[in-house]
Amino acid sequence: MIRRFVVVPPVPALLPRYASLEDPVADLRVSAVAAVRAVVTGADSVAVVGDDPFAEPVARAVLAAAGFDGAVDADAEVLLVMANGSAKRSEKAPGHFDERALDFDDTVDLALRSGDGARLAALDATLGADLWASGIKTLTALGEGLDGRWQVSVPYADAPHGVLWWVAAWLRA
Repeated sequence: MIRRFVVVPPVPALLPRYASLEDPVADLRVSAVAAVRAVVTGADSVAVVGDDPFAEPVARAVLAAAGFDGAVDADAEVLLVMANGSAKRSEKAPGHFDERALDFDDTVDLALRSGDGARLAALDATLGADLWASGIKTLTALGEGLDGRWQVSVPYADAPHGVLWWVAAWLRA
């Protein structure tokens, strides 16, 4: 049974090689590391889930920065979910502008803040794929297995580069 999880975007800029004197994602990095540290503290193992090619390396980098020295194990009760919103929020976004992106991201935002697994399960993974969102299929599958009440914290939600990124922690209430 999943007891807690944290959502972090699989942003390559979170990899250590991009942290320089001028960190391009400093606020995201600080929020992600703090949230991961809070969620994984006391855990012996963490499962990393996500469908982006950068999910695993970014997750491992954030776990290391958070001081986690446990195992990465697919059967863990603590999850690090690698997901982000659409990449089509503006003309300068990686996927250019798609008018559906803002409403889609609002729906994901509401689901992440709700503490309601059914809202996560109801996300449209096909639309997410069309909008270049990552990990939406993972969030829907996760939501299908969640019940009960959850305490939620969203310390970061922003789209500084045209892709909506969240850091969201869910703890079983």
